[in-house]
Formats: sequence, C-alpha cells, structure tokens
Amino acid sequence: MLSIGFVALACVCVCLCICATGWQSWKIRAALGAGLLSLVSVAYGLDYFRLARHDSGRLDVVRSVTEGGLKLARDDDYVSSGKCQACHPSEYASWRRTYHRTMTQLALPENVRSDFAESTINSQGIEYRIWREGDKFWAEMPDPDRMMLAVQGGKDIALDSIERVKRQVVMVTGSHHYQTFWVRSARFATVLQTLPLVHLPDRDQWIPREDAFLQPPGSERMITQWNTHCIKCHSTGGVPGIEGPQTVRTEVGELGIACEACHGPAGQHVAANQSPIRRYGLHLTGASDPTITNPAKLDNEKSSEVCGQCHGLFTAASEQAGLRYSQKGYSFRPGGDLSSERYYINFPTANSSAEERRNFRENRQFFKNSWWDDGTILVGGREFSALQSVLCFTQGDMSCLSCHSMHHSSPEDQLKPGMRGSAACVQCHDGQDYTSNVAEHTHHAPDSSGSNCLNCHMPHTTYALFRGVRNHTISSPSMAATVNSGTPTACNLCHLDRTLEWTQSHLTEWYGHGELPLSEEQRTVAASLLWLVSGNAAQRVVVAWHFGWREAQQTSGTGWAPPFLAQSLLDPYGAVRHVAYNSLRSISGFESVQFDFLGDAEVRSEAAAKVGEIWSRNPPQVDPSRRDALLIGDSGHVDASRYEQLRANRDESPVRIAE
Repeated sequence: MLSIGFVALACVCVCLCICATGWQSWKIRAALGAGLLSLVSVAYGLDYFRLARHDSGRLDVVRSVTEGGLKLARDDDYVSSGKCQACHPSEYASWRRTYHRTMTQLALPENVRSDFAESTINSQGIEYRIWREGDKFWAEMPDPDRMMLAVQGGKDIALDSIERVKRQVVMVTGSHHYQTFWVRSARFATVLQTLPLVHLPDRDQWIPREDAFLQPPGSERMITQWNTHCIKCHSTGGVPGIEGPQTVRTEVGELGIACEACHGPAGQHVAANQSPIRRYGLHLTGASDPTITNPAKLDNEKSSEVCGQCHGLFTAASEQAGLRYSQKGYSFRPGGDLSSERYYINFPTANSSAEERRNFRENRQFFKNSWWDDGTILVGGREFSALQSVLCFTQGDMSCLSCHSMHHSSPEDQLKPGMRGSAACVQCHDGQDYTSNVAEHTHHAPDSSGSNCLNCHMPHTTYALFRGVRNHTISSPSMAATVNSGTPTACNLCHLDRTLEWTQSHLTEWYGHGELPLSEEQRTVAASLLWLVSGNAAQRVVVAWHFGWREAQQTSGTGWAPPFLAQSLLDPYGAVRHVAYNSLRSISGFESVQFDFLGDAEVRSEAAAKVGEIWSRNPPQVDPSRRDALLIGDSGHVDASRYEQLRANRDESPVRIAE
C-alpha cells in the first residue's frame, strides 16, 4: 500500500540523518520527529481517503438517509472520528473495536447481523414482512407514519386497517445484544420511523420490539422515532432539529458514540495541530492541549459527567432547556457544566431537597421502574445515576474511569484489564483486610468468588438486555434492604440454595448486624425460590438470570433447579421466560431443550412439561438438610402443594423497565 511506502521512506530518512549527525541535539531530535510525524500523517491520510473512496461506492444507502434532509455531518466544529485517526492511530483502532461505535450505523451488509432472509413476523396480530435485495434491506409494513399517529397521537385508527407499504431499512441501532431498525418517513421530512422489530443475533430470532424489554403483557406498542428518542444517546452531537409539526431538520456530528462525544468537537483541535511542530512540542513537554478535552485529566465528577451524558436518568433542566435541545441539540461539552441544561433524577435520601422528595411522591411508578425501594439502581445503562449515592464518588476520588476506558479495554463492558475482580476496589481500599488478610474480612477462601469484592458490593441486581448487570450503587449486603425493600441480597444470589434466615445468621455473626423478624417462608424456603416464584417481575428476572450465572452454579449446584426454571417458562412476562430459558440451557442435560419464549400458552406448557419429564427421569441427590428449603420432598420430587402456595402469593404489581 502507498501509505506503508511512505512510512518506510520516513524511517529510512530518519536513520540516515541519525548516522550523519549523531543523536545529540534536542533541536535535531525535534526536527526529525516532526518530519517523521508529518510523513506518517500523510500516510494515514492517504489510507483515510482510500477508505472514503471505497465507501463512496455504497452511497445508495447514504442517499436513502440523506435525501430527506437528515445530515450525517454538522456544519460547525464537529469533524468526525476520521480526522482523529492520522495522529491517534492506536486510540482510533481501540475505539473502533467498541460497541459504542456501532450504537447506530447505516444499514449496510457489514453492519446488519441478520441475513434478512424473507420471513414474516407477527406482532400482536400485525404482520411485518422482511427481505433482502442485493445489498439493500426491505420491509413491508403498515404505513409507519399512520402507525405513529394512531399510537402516539391518540387517533382512533384500527391498526389492522392501516395501508401496507414497502420501505427500505436505512439505519440500524445496536450491534451486540440485539439490533433494531429504522425506515424513512414519507410524510415527515427527516424523521426516521421504527421498524418495530428486534433481531436477537445469538438465536437468529426476530421478535416484536415490545418483547425485548421487561414490561407487563399487553403493554402499549413501542412506536418511536430515532430523531426524538434514540438520537440522544446513540449518536454524537445529535440535533433533533424539531422546528415545527412538519419541519424536522435533524443532523448529527457522527452516528454512534465517537471521539467527539467524549473529547468534544475537534474542529479547533484539528486546525491548530496541522503544524507537526506544535504536535511534537506538546508531546515532548507533556503539556495539555486547550483545543480538546481529555476526560482522563478531569476531576472525578467532571470525567464521570462525560459518561453521564448517556448513562443517567435525566430530564431537561427547564422548559426553555428542553425547547433549545429539541431545536439545536445539547450545548454541553465534556468538561463543562452538565447541570446547566439537564436535571438528573436521584432517588431521595435524608439529604434530598424538597423538590426531589416532591418528585418522588408525584412519580412513584417511575421510581419503582428505575430503582429498587432501597435506592439501588434497577434499570441498566444508568450507572451515572447510581454513582450519585456512592460515597466513593461523592466523598472520594472514584470515577467511571477508575475501572472503565474507551481505549485498550474489553469491548464487552469497557473494563480496563484486571478490573473484573477485587483489583478494582483495592486501588483505594488497600488495607490488609482487603488484600493479604482478605479471608478475615470476607469469611470466604481468598481465591473464591465469595472474596471477590464486586460480588458482595456490586451484585448483578440491575437488569438490562435480558441479563443481570452489576449495579453501581456500591453498598454492603443488608438484610434490611432485602426484607423491607425487596432488593435481592448478594449472599442469596450466589447461595441460591440458602434461606434468608441462613444469611441473616451469618451477617449477624460475622459483622454484628441486628436481626430482623422474618416470615415463615423467609425462614424455611430458599430466597432464590421465594423471588422466582412469589416475587415481582424484577425479582423474578434477576434471580432467573442468576440460575445461569457460573459463580452461583458452582456454589449452589444446578441439579435441583430445572423444575423451577421450567415453571418460569410459563411466566406472563416474556423477558422472564427468555432469561429463564437461557439459564436452563446452561445446565447439563438441558442444553438441547427447544423453547420459543413468544409461543402461545400451549407451546409454553409443552416445553415446561418436557423439562419436568427430563428431570424426573433422573432427579439429583439433594442433601437431606437442604431439601425442605428447596421444596423437594422425601421422594426426591418437588413438593407441588408448597410450590403452589408460594405461586398463589406472587406479587403481580406491574413492572416496566425502560432500558
């Protein structure tokens, strides 16, 4: 490649100059370094333009998006990530591997994970047909504009009577856990309407969008627009551009979460650093560049606010701020004042303001769908909101960047190397109780999962994307939180086969916790089964995921679990059924069980019966001292009467987790 030749030529020139002059003068070193950087920059620039030429051959999809007026670049100081690659190749490469980059992409073959084989998906009685023609993806669907008016506008329109239309799929959101898709509106300028389906890559399954979230059966349809909803957190520098009912002039700095989302618009930075002498001078002196923001050089609050742009629960700080955003986008830039235009919603505490307490009283269901009743965050993707109650953050120096990085980290969760265990905590908590004498603190073997700080202080009690997620409301196991607020305690999410009475006795013995009165079931039935059978939908989905969690399986065994997961295949919440099925498949002997979590009641019952039949043929040998807690009778089978008694007391209060 031509660029490689340029780099090689640069290196040869430098070597020859060193031999001729000696490597003595710093001026010579600076000049040679500047020359080398210039040639390397030219090389990377040539690569960039070559890639641009390649992409120009795919402009048919770009035109499909932009002909209606949607701008994929802004006219102001945003320049896009392509301008960063030449000078920051390593950071650019590590960012490109992240799922942040692929939050939103054009619907090109390399970005769409489904093969779009022709098929028909039924969504609450409405059919959507999808197919592929060459490099283009299509859908036949009820007119999405009419659907928007019917569902969002409250129009009295029979949904099954809406005219069917053919629309090209032009954009995709998501790339890892699942993908959803967008088509152009025919009536509303630059609006991108939802194709209300979700594709699950791990199972190659299409599902209605409503069924990708934890929400009560029969919930309203999720008909939305990318311009007014997803643009906030799935693009860089997004401007909805809503100027009136029929006038929408949407533009973005870049699709997905790109360099300028974290570092700020880079126009001035690029212009100032056209000079290689300036670049090399900054590199030699280690001086900060005032034309760009480096989150790593901000304090813990300001650096975390960079992530909090998306990873928080917020609303507009005022009516004026909301109107300004809808027309011109957010004015916040990394390092600036995030609160100037956004009001971040916090779970009330003893120190909360009167306004915060009033918001809590007036929006009780919203808080129930976002936090556990003790203030532990429930909904995934809201880690910045969780940090607002963490002393390590509010009174210490911890930030998002203490454990996470956009560069040179795991694309799965952006964790830095070594941050999956106690190393994340002993960066600060480096006393002997947490390092050399850890067993004295944890009362578990030093190399066991019970001595991993995160399992006790950041358990997976947050839910998103069909899985449990570590909550970032860093706290200690508490019986009060479990008994009074229903928050599953970390102890029983690992020790699935133990009762709350067992847990309370250990917390009292080891840490001096006071004892709380427990019900008969809390004293005699494994807590995991109480939550799975009698709990609300949030408890059921979180504990169902833990039945498939490796650490819990190693601690509690798996042989006794299948009949209870089988009953969860009948749960009224589709997400609970899906999570329970995934956990069931992780248990030896049940890997090949087939189940469609969106199948009708008869299909679900047949699958549950099949699991029960497999289990009954070879029931496990369960420690007699634990049978009672696991609802297993002396015969080795499930005590149906006790199970049904728990099932009759299930908490049926509605839960809707809006990820």
